Amino acid sequence: MAETDRITIAKPFGPSVKHPDPAQGSNGWYLTEAGVIETLFALNMDQQLMPVLAHSADQLSPLMWEITLKKNVLFHDMTPMDAQSVKSSFDRLLKPSSPVFNKQLTTLLNLASIEKNEAAQTLIFKTRTPDAGFLFKLTAPGTGISRPAGIYGHISGTGPFVLEQVDPGEGMAVSRFEAYWGKRPGLSGADLKIIKNPSTRMLAFESGQVDIAMNFPEIDALRNMNHPQHAIIQTHPTNRICFLLVRIKDGPLKDLRIRKAVNLAINRQALVDAVLFGVGGQPGASIFPAVLPWHHPDLIPQEYNPEKAVILLKEAGARDTDQDGIFELNGSPLILKIWTYEGRAALKPTLELIAAQLKAVGIGTRLKITRNASPINQSMDKGQVHLNLQMWNAAPQGEPDDFISKVLTSNGRSNHMGFVNPELDRLAAIGRATFDMDQRKQIYNRIQEIVHEDLPLIVLFHKSIVVARGSHVKGFRLHPAEKMLLTPDLYIKAEP
Repeated sequence: MAETDRITIAKPFGPSVKHPDPAQGSNGWYLTEAGVIETLFALNMDQQLMPVLAHSADQLSPLMWEITLKKNVLFHDMTPMDAQSVKSSFDRLLKPSSPVFNKQLTTLLNLASIEKNEAAQTLIFKTRTPDAGFLFKLTAPGTGISRPAGIYGHISGTGPFVLEQVDPGEGMAVSRFEAYWGKRPGLSGADLKIIKNPSTRMLAFESGQVDIAMNFPEIDALRNMNHPQHAIIQTHPTNRICFLLVRIKDGPLKDLRIRKAVNLAINRQALVDAVLFGVGGQPGASIFPAVLPWHHPDLIPQEYNPEKAVILLKEAGARDTDQDGIFELNGSPLILKIWTYEGRAALKPTLELIAAQLKAVGIGTRLKITRNASPINQSMDKGQVHLNLQMWNAAPQGEPDDFISKVLTSNGRSNHMGFVNPELDRLAAIGRATFDMDQRKQIYNRIQEIVHEDLPLIVLFHKSIVVARGSHVKGFRLHPAEKMLLTPDLYIKAEP
């Protein structure tokens, strides 16, 4: 364990380049977690919008927002933050001619223009279409305000910690920013170590090599709960869901009866008990977990009913003519290809248990685990994957439009299922432009009901974050959107 006021954190992901830029890939997440960059707004622990580098915001029209900047903020290279530097930071992301142009964030923000008033320290953001969630979208880590080159050759942020060093694929080191505009950080610095194997991360914690371990097998959490004098196990519900994308455009799952049979054959409580050991989550139905205001309280997890699943399979024409325990459909064995990816401890055992549950009702499976999700998505687009097991933050910005539009609308870039529902498309467009919270809630409730009925996506469970920390690490809080890791509140206090 740490003997100074510097700590080591083990986590599964981190920068893969020596000079990570928040405009590219997942670097915005990594640098936000590390306290290096900050956004204009952020989500507080209750997932309400709070200003960070912004002082305030005023809506001027359905398309226009005036944002006043916080005063006396310095970048790590000691340059003052002003309206021009903030505009320049956004221009890097949004201009197609920029070497770090970010198409994903450009689509998310959907901006027509940004105008600055240097004297008033304000910016006016104009969206192309009305967007009720626009300010929430400014919490996206990739929009973190930065200057391209600064101290140690890395980007300069405004956060409580300065990026010192990055070893691609291995980790990064940060140190306290003494001129930070907010509360003085309680740590002098931290090392964020990338350990991809979940069990190895926990072993590193148990052997004293790291002070905090993220995302490890829940069974290890139970074991360490018995030693609270050395290890504190913290859990908190998050926005993350474990779910199956269902290829409904073609193949056996084009038939709604077979999709319903799959849904009925999955014992969600058994998944939570066996994979998460009762501490890592709970069965789910709503796309948005209960920690979010977009949660649909009337949707309840599908009951486990293998008998009804078999009835539906037979109604769809499935027969076990050779008595081998696996149904045939249209003359061929009913075998579903189910893929997932490495990196998240719960995915592999969830995949294996689902396969066993499907086999119990006569559905065969072929399983595959890839290094990342991209090959799965590409294969699913071609109809070569029937079920795609994923674990996502369903609302990383605390609002529903991004997930719904990206995954479930007809032209969504992550709609690998071939799902088309005109009512959902229409509601998604209306919901994006509806500023009344109660009306918007009803719209997204209906969208979730459509998904619950049509099953292009099957929600399995809502994930809780489980973290192990040494008892000497104080001030550590778990954020439901999983964005904050190193904060000024962290400090070390040796136990007597």
